Amino acid sequence: MKLGIAARLALVLALVGALAAGLTGYYIYQASRDIMVASAKAELLVSAHAMAKRMAGTRESVSRNLRLLATHPSALASLQQPTPTALNSMATLFASMMQAQPSFIQIRLIGRREHGLEVVRVDRAQAGPVRIAEGDLQEKGHYAYVSEGLKLAAGQTYLSRLAVSHETGTHLGEGKPTVVMVMPVADPAGHPLGVVAINVDLEGTFDLLLADLPRGVRMYLANSTGDFLLHPVEAMRFGFDRGLRHLVQDQMPPTLALVQRRVNELVFDLPRGEHVDSPLVAAFLTQETEVASGDGSFILGLAQPLADVLATVNNLQGAIVNIVLGLSLASLLVAVVLARALSRPINAIGQAARFFAQGQVYTTLPTQRQDEIGDLARSFSRMQDQISRQLEELEVSRRELSDLARLDGLTGLANRRLFDERLALALARYRRHGVQLALLFLDLDRFKEVNDAHGHEAGDVVLQVVAQRIKANTREVDTPARLGGDEFVVLVTAVEGVDQLEALALKLMATLAEPIQHGDLLLTVGCSIGISRTPVDGDTPEQLKAAADEAMYEVKQAGRNGYRVATPLVSVVNEMG
Repeated sequence: MKLGIAARLALVLALVGALAAGLTGYYIYQASRDIMVASAKAELLVSAHAMAKRMAGTRESVSRNLRLLATHPSALASLQQPTPTALNSMATLFASMMQAQPSFIQIRLIGRREHGLEVVRVDRAQAGPVRIAEGDLQEKGHYAYVSEGLKLAAGQTYLSRLAVSHETGTHLGEGKPTVVMVMPVADPAGHPLGVVAINVDLEGTFDLLLADLPRGVRMYLANSTGDFLLHPVEAMRFGFDRGLRHLVQDQMPPTLALVQRRVNELVFDLPRGEHVDSPLVAAFLTQETEVASGDGSFILGLAQPLADVLATVNNLQGAIVNIVLGLSLASLLVAVVLARALSRPINAIGQAARFFAQGQVYTTLPTQRQDEIGDLARSFSRMQDQISRQLEELEVSRRELSDLARLDGLTGLANRRLFDERLALALARYRRHGVQLALLFLDLDRFKEVNDAHGHEAGDVVLQVVAQRIKANTREVDTPARLGGDEFVVLVTAVEGVDQLEALALKLMATLAEPIQHGDLLLTVGCSIGISRTPVDGDTPEQLKAAADEAMYEVKQAGRNGYRVATPLVSVVNEMG
């Protein structure tokens, strides 16, 4: 049977429309899938870091409790001259702390003498805290947490290996996964006379962590050798206690890089396998204990079923398939009936499909028609709108992730990448419109002394306050940024003259010289500033940066705490008094 031109046109248009819509749907599905998976991995990694901070916070909380007990006068008295009053005072303090901390299942004061004999011990029982009678106290000197704890300086904490407790007579703690944290009790000369030990219930601690996870997200915790301490399948936990080795690197091969300390964090896909019931996306990281420990470090990970991640994309896939099928059927029916008369509007719809497959929205559609072609055009328009909204939402998510990569994580200022982009734009405006710009390079004075004397935490506080002060003293049109370490830079646009830049430099020097409160400390730094500007110092990023950097170093060599304009008519150095 020979087909006429109308039938052939109808068939061709129907096939083209179906193919275009199918390719568009496939592209959108694949792009949506990749974006959703990447977003899920990023969210899992952020959540894993947050979980690691919570665990570190829990350790610090226990350390604070240990410090309170180890420095209590009754602790030293109980070890030097164990009078009933001192012993009873410690027992009462132990019981009060245990009632306030549900995760504490045992608190002990252990002496150095008599093979590490317990001096005071309070256990958690069903009815509450129970003080152990003197005749039932045990020698613990052969346990590593006692011997290692006695080696520490006053105020330091030792963290035992996370394991199942096999110490007898511990009431609720026996046979449960626990960790022991200890701190030495020292005499006024600093000699350790014993230790305070707190046994922490890991089951309760793990339950609290798991309760905060989103539905469907799985949490994994392993020690430095890869043995699972926490696993969604309970039989996989603490296998080494039963003579088994359930290792994270065996079940999740990419984590071998973490066990071997080749990387500190990673994200990966995990297909279905012997130990994985469904495909997963996962984020794992290494967490150092930051205290003396039998384990040294832990491997923490979060995983989410790929099906949960792609649930939204799969819903979109169904809508795309339905729209494609509807479009194909409508195209065929309309083309068969009115192919010759309606070839132009049908071609318009096919053109729209081809445009949309290339990422362009075709708005010239016969949506005003009150027939099948009009219905088809309106359906296609709705499909464009729906898919465009989905792509816009995905693009917003992508931009948000991109913004996070363009800001300095400590101070919130622009990082080097964003600063370079802003500088390139400012130079382009300068070349087109003559809008002059300048750079102020700031290097903090005496910042290394703060870091060395008070630690990196104090240094981080200084950097954050300095960033806030720089931002508060610059205009919204300017760009303050942190280049790294204690180096900052301000991109000043619409420069009116050197006087404006010198005034800004003096204002920054004055505000940065103000003391910074950190706990009981008042920290003081200054800054040295180098200034470069267009066109006298160049019109490229490299020239302006080099000029400002050289000017700043000249201020350093001249005694610090001042500013220098790179190439004024007469070289200028201004120093704070």
